[in-house]
Amino acid sequence: MRVRGFVATKWAGRARALALAGLLALATAGRAQGPAPLLSTADGLADNTVQCLAQDRQGFLWAGTQDGLSRYDGRAFRTFRADARRPGALAGNFVRALAPDVARGGLWVGTGDGVCYYDPRTERFGRVPSDSAAHYFVNALLADPAGGVWIGTENGLWHYAPATGRLRRYWYAPAGAPAGTARRNSVRALARDVAGTLWAGTGEGQLCRFDAATGTLRPEPRYGPAGPTPLSALAAAPGGGLWAGTEGGGLRYLRPGRPAAELLRPGPGQPAVRSLWADARGGAWVATAAGLRYWPVGPPPAGVGPAAAPATAAAPATAAAPAALAPDSLRLAGEVLALAPDRAGQLWAGTGAGLLRLDVRPSPFALLPTGPVWAVAPAATSLWVGTERQGLLRLDPRTGAVAERLRHHPGVRASLADDFVRCVLPDADGGLWAGTQRQGLDYRAPGALGFQHFRHTAGEADALADDFVRCLYRDPLDGTLWVGTEGGLSRLADARSGRFTTYRQRADDPRGLPNNFVRCVLRDGAGRLWVGTGGGGLCRLDDPATGRFTAFKANPRDERSLPGNFVRALCLDAAGHLWVGTEDGGLCRLDDPATGRFTSFGEAQGLPNDVVYALLPDPAARAVWLSTNRGLARLDLATDRLTAFDARDGLPQQEYNAGAACRGPGGALYFGGPAGLVGFRPAALRVPPAPPVLLTGLRRLNQPVALPDTAVGQRRLLRLGPRDYVFTLGFAALDLRGAGRQRLVYQLEGFDPDWVPAGLQREATYTNLDPGPYTFRVREADAPPGTGAALRLLVAPPWYGTWWFRALAAGAVGVLAWLAYRLRVGQLLALERVRHRIARDLHDDMGSTLSSIALLSEMARQHQLGQRPAQAAGLLHQIQDSSRQMLDALDDIVWTINPAHDGLGDVTARMRAFAAELLEARGIALAFEVAPAVGALHLPMERRREFFLLFKEAVNNLAKYAHCQHARVALTCPPGHLLLVVADDGVGFAPAAPAQGSGNGLPNMRARAAALHAVLTLTSAPGQGTIVQLSVPV
Repeated sequence: MRVRGFVATKWAGRARALALAGLLALATAGRAQGPAPLLSTADGLADNTVQCLAQDRQGFLWAGTQDGLSRYDGRAFRTFRADARRPGALAGNFVRALAPDVARGGLWVGTGDGVCYYDPRTERFGRVPSDSAAHYFVNALLADPAGGVWIGTENGLWHYAPATGRLRRYWYAPAGAPAGTARRNSVRALARDVAGTLWAGTGEGQLCRFDAATGTLRPEPRYGPAGPTPLSALAAAPGGGLWAGTEGGGLRYLRPGRPAAELLRPGPGQPAVRSLWADARGGAWVATAAGLRYWPVGPPPAGVGPAAAPATAAAPATAAAPAALAPDSLRLAGEVLALAPDRAGQLWAGTGAGLLRLDVRPSPFALLPTGPVWAVAPAATSLWVGTERQGLLRLDPRTGAVAERLRHHPGVRASLADDFVRCVLPDADGGLWAGTQRQGLDYRAPGALGFQHFRHTAGEADALADDFVRCLYRDPLDGTLWVGTEGGLSRLADARSGRFTTYRQRADDPRGLPNNFVRCVLRDGAGRLWVGTGGGGLCRLDDPATGRFTAFKANPRDERSLPGNFVRALCLDAAGHLWVGTEDGGLCRLDDPATGRFTSFGEAQGLPNDVVYALLPDPAARAVWLSTNRGLARLDLATDRLTAFDARDGLPQQEYNAGAACRGPGGALYFGGPAGLVGFRPAALRVPPAPPVLLTGLRRLNQPVALPDTAVGQRRLLRLGPRDYVFTLGFAALDLRGAGRQRLVYQLEGFDPDWVPAGLQREATYTNLDPGPYTFRVREADAPPGTGAALRLLVAPPWYGTWWFRALAAGAVGVLAWLAYRLRVGQLLALERVRHRIARDLHDDMGSTLSSIALLSEMARQHQLGQRPAQAAGLLHQIQDSSRQMLDALDDIVWTINPAHDGLGDVTARMRAFAAELLEARGIALAFEVAPAVGALHLPMERRREFFLLFKEAVNNLAKYAHCQHARVALTCPPGHLLLVVADDGVGFAPAAPAQGSGNGLPNMRARAAALHAVLTLTSAPGQGTIVQLSVPV
């Protein structure tokens, strides 16, 4: 180890101011911020010539142009244009004036074609009726607290009261006045002061006060004589004053109770005053044809607002103007047509090239432009700043001046080893440690003038681990100095000895330091020493004697593991939790030191960037501040809500450097970056409230939909029909300052299982929703449930899904089920009847036949025993006939119940066989005729049985009693019927005469015909044969 000598390098008395007094001390506010990028037609603006501006009650910014009216929500424009064919459209595209209606939330719009009122509930425009005698060209509008509107036109001052529908004109001079009063009645500008007085600027260049008692415009004596050019702009100041600008470039300020001060005298070449806005301090922002300036009403408070500038040739001060009243430097160049503030403290400027946003509030952030800063540390009432090219600087935060500068001098051995200082650590006793980029560690003892140098020496075990020093940490446990380098972690217990204990990564020891690139060191309240490495994650030194560490690294399979292995910063909050800033995974909190369980915060949770350079706790506010590659962020420890700050909030630089952060004297926080040192007081920073989240539009099948009665943003219920199977809901967070930073989430309750991040798209599309009720909600990701916007949806079913159709369908199904039940019951009853009939037939026919056979058998046995063979043979012959009849009956039963014989083709074949067998045995010639269509007919089993048995009865009767030579059977099918004809040429009979035989033949036939619902006709006469006709309906 080499120790070098001491030489004085203190620059006494050479402090040089690098910033305005108070800039770094943050005792006063900084200068107002500059404009944001221009918004033009390329961004959706209706036209680049913006003639008027206003913010409505909801928070939308409206821009009136020469080609329509545009509404801006912070991200996108929506344009409204005139259309004579569409009810509720804008009155005219040449929009000249806007006036918000605070009471109802609407907007009065003045155009070249009259005045109309925008109703946010319906998103439609209602026209204000114009006087039938004159068409007015609107120059100015001013909303009335009572709900009406004052209208400044070329034809005088008008007032419209919506409650009564009354439109009334007020004159500067009574009717019939001499010619030349037209310019007097031309009202170009309107304003209302804090006392409620209505002021009007006329085309004659006169400032008039409205006299409500007489209903006339009266010239204001304090204003002085009318100017040569029209009075084009008015603005009421909070203290009761009134600003007035003219088309000739004149500017006057009317103080309460005092004559007007002429600040700018109109004349040739003077740019016309287009618009005025008075801020909370009473000063005026003056928009002219040449640009935008700020004009204070008196000497600005120290450090607040712009410094006074001397009068210039372009804007000379007049004798009547107070000496303290002087314009600020030009803020915007080019023609500025309109000005309007928003509730976020910004000023919007309408120009001939588009729309500009200016942050006119003093910036809460201050920048000390020292060049790249890599280290900063407090020391008593000063700040030590390590720079990239200027060495070490000791700054006085009260003045922002350099009190001491320490640099490297090649010829001086005891000077600072390197001008690139990566870390700095002042000791309580006045000593100073500095870690350099590549020249090791420097130490200046208390009272000494030069540095002692500690360098890495190869082969010396007790030397510094590496000359590339990245962090310094004084251990509160025992006062040890920990030095993080790119070659390991070194521990210095005694600066006088200069001997280091070094911990390095060892290939043969998994419990050693996980990576030699040490970025940060911190001991927690429990006494654990934590080390952040560049690539090895976070580790804990468990045993300083043996160098045993426990490492915690990123695990892709465990979302509760460390989010990134490149650790850049560590800090402890007031509750003792360890916070870890990583280069590749954002911010995380160590929840369980034993198991290494972390809670992560990244870009998905609102972090501006996942590269975290430095961390600072804010115990008073229970917050943690962090620097990133895209600005600063504040984490509220109570709610875990992240708030980002960038250039839109006045932050002077977006990018920062690793480890360059500290809490300075007085509680100010400092972060170093490429442009210098940024300082601010956390208590002075107003964390912006959550912007309102609104629904802004509805599309069906990707086509915009204008709802007839209530706009989607004002509705509570939206009904969708069966054809609305694809719809899109648009939404926005109305934040005109931090556009694009809000993380919105949405959920369709009843469909989405969880909240869905909206990302860059501010809309949600759904398709083919099932019928039923839903609720769509959208809110900021950090906002509690129940906030934001909500809309109930009712998706109607198609006609076949309605309750009445379902009721009818259910009724029809019930009827069909009942009919099916009745049919089934009928079938079962029919089957039961068949069973009963079969049982009856078996009992009646076969039972009686079997009984007869049994009796005859017994008698034949008796004759056989009595040696009477002739009688026994006769009985056996009878038994044979009975058995044959029983077999025929059984065959008929089996044939009848077989469903294969339902067709009449099988029936006619059996009929033919039966008739032929019976009649041919008796010598009767049979003619059996069947029409071809008969075979296609079907008869159910019951009817088929009755039909066949009736036919058998008729043929049996013919065979027994007709004594005929010829018989004829015919089957035909006239429409709707089956016709059976059985005829013979026998002896015939008289139908009225007593029946032959048993007398049951004809009654049985008639009974079977009745069962068939058929018509039985019997035609016969003695000696003329018999004809039996049966007509069966089919």
